[in-house]
Amino acid sequence: MTPRNPDTTMSLAEFAASARVLGALFYRAPDDTSVRPFIELIARGDLASLWPVGEPGTLQAIGDTMRAALVSPEAQQALKREHQRLFIGPDELPAPPWGSVYLEEEGTLFGETTEALQHFLAAEGVALDSGQNEPEDHIGLLFWAAALLAEEGREAALRTLLADHLLSWSGPYLQALNDATTNGFYRGLVTLTRLTLAEARRLLALPEPGADA
Repeated sequence: MTPRNPDTTMSLAEFAASARVLGALFYRAPDDTSVRPFIELIARGDLASLWPVGEPGTLQAIGDTMRAALVSPEAQQALKREHQRLFIGPDELPAPPWGSVYLEEEGTLFGETTEALQHFLAAEGVALDSGQNEPEDHIGLLFWAAALLAEEGREAALRTLLADHLLSWSGPYLQALNDATTNGFYRGLVTLTRLTLAEARRLLALPEPGADA
């Protein structure tokens, strides 16, 4: 990421870069190599100067909250355990990261909304091969799909992906995640994600979920 100008709105390229980072933070363990550059950015206190959306003071507070979960080897081990609890198991996940849980009446995986997403991705030629046998509507995978569409300048497809397959459930999910953890890293991630999605909605002129288009 390059230094941001706080007086400008987020560009499509900046959204793509931030979506790639958010995808990794939701999908990968905090010690994964794909997450390491962001961890180092947080440790340096550079979030406020590099993240493409948010007031500097707000971003500084988010960065400070996230950095508190990284201050010692013990804190980093606690963060890894929290990632396991929130995203992997083996116990029931307190805030499942799949859209169908929030969109399907019975909260099931691989439901009709997942099938609709699969059809959309196939029509757009977007392959989400995580190497895992899991639904494509994982929030991390959806951020990666959004990043790809933004990088390729496919705004119409990006609008559909966000409006129909991510923003339609991200609010309840992020609230559930925030309620499920006291870890500063993931609490900060929730706030950072909300800021980024709100700006993406403005960038792409998307209606609020449930509002008339």
